[in-house]
Amino acid sequence: MKTKTLLALFGLLALGVSPVVWAEQQSGSGSNGGISLGGAVSTDDRVSTEADPQLTFQEYRLELTADAKPSDATQFHTEAWIRSPGLSPTELPSTESAALFSFGGVAPITLDLREAYFELNGFIFDNVDLKVGRQRIAWGTADKLNVVDNVNPLDLSDPWDFGRHLGSDGAQLNVYAGGLQITGLAVAQFTPAVLPAGQWATALMPSAVQAPPGLTLGSVSSTVTLPGLSIANSLTAGLRLKGNLLGYDLSVSYLYGRQSLPVIDNIVIAPSGLPVVNVTTDLTYPREHIFGADVAGSIFGVGVWAEAALFLPAEVTLTTDSTAIGGGVAQSTALASTPYVKYVIGGDYTFPGDVYLNGQYVHGLFQEAGAGNLNDYFSIDLEWRVFDEKVKLTLLSFIFEVRNWSDIPDNFAILAAPSISIHPTDNAELVIGFHWIQASSSTVFGALSGQNEVFAHARYSF
Repeated sequence: MKTKTLLALFGLLALGVSPVVWAEQQSGSGSNGGISLGGAVSTDDRVSTEADPQLTFQEYRLELTADAKPSDATQFHTEAWIRSPGLSPTELPSTESAALFSFGGVAPITLDLREAYFELNGFIFDNVDLKVGRQRIAWGTADKLNVVDNVNPLDLSDPWDFGRHLGSDGAQLNVYAGGLQITGLAVAQFTPAVLPAGQWATALMPSAVQAPPGLTLGSVSSTVTLPGLSIANSLTAGLRLKGNLLGYDLSVSYLYGRQSLPVIDNIVIAPSGLPVVNVTTDLTYPREHIFGADVAGSIFGVGVWAEAALFLPAEVTLTTDSTAIGGGVAQSTALASTPYVKYVIGGDYTFPGDVYLNGQYVHGLFQEAGAGNLNDYFSIDLEWRVFDEKVKLTLLSFIFEVRNWSDIPDNFAILAAPSISIHPTDNAELVIGFHWIQASSSTVFGALSGQNEVFAHARYSF
């Protein structure tokens, strides 16, 4: 369905709901039966710090939410984003002159349905709740850099917005018994992660291929093999048990799904006027079993949390076909079936004077998979609120990666984002900050080293 049609339908929905909201507000109805609308308007502009500054990212976004509770037993929630990505080079919809005659070609707009679900409380039994529809199912206790939160696919369209996920279309059943919450879920269709554009894609996508010795690499193209539509291929299912022990929130979970980031399983090398060769790769999304556990609580006023996830991936074989240039067919292991563990430990504390500190240690970030391929990361956020909390100074905000502890100078990366936030009113926020990246070439973020930028962000909630 075209964007204009989707926007028209959303507009009709808003027109249809507004009189109902107005009528209920006028009648003074309570929480039951009421419909509430809300949302936010946000802007995000980023400019490089090069001698000739360039626009590196731009997004203007309208967020709309609607909640309805016809009765104590039923409720509905939806959230949609209407986004204008601006005209940054990585987002240009077309370079054809014909695009100038279309609104979408000059000022593209996208509609993103983030969530849309209904919930039935007391479904069949009083202690059972059922939630059906597109929903964000967040597991784990860590701050954004989770290792257990694997139900929803990643949304990396803004790589600086760590922890963003897409919603998944499925059903979630919650059973409450003896102080425990037992959750079962099923998502029928697999959805891959949304990948970032530009150099970020180079950093987070599978490793770039190289030409055979003595030859020059020409074009590189990729195809994607998505799982079939059969339930056996596309189903994601999970089970989680959550409770509280001695003041600590605990949970254990199991998830049967697929990696939301792809793995290269096939490479074809073809001549393009030797010694130049073209390379075509195929990407796949392997199955995996994930056993998770997390805990959260406090020790002497310090908030603490920890997560761990055991991954059992399906083995992926990489086939390289160079018969077109006189070679042969070779096979190697792209992803071994060897189990591996990711984990995160963190804590936070607010000091006198409204100084907030948050720190985490992560072994294995979201884009890493496979035993022996996990690196160590440290994240630190130090915030100071002043002038009756109308100003927030984010003095430190960074992620520090270490790939090899025996040679840190050649195996490190730092991603920093210090900023100043102003809150002139309770509903408004203005932010000015700086994105700074320094990394050795051996790290995940090596391709991004030196790509620093200044950003300005504004947001108003209603």
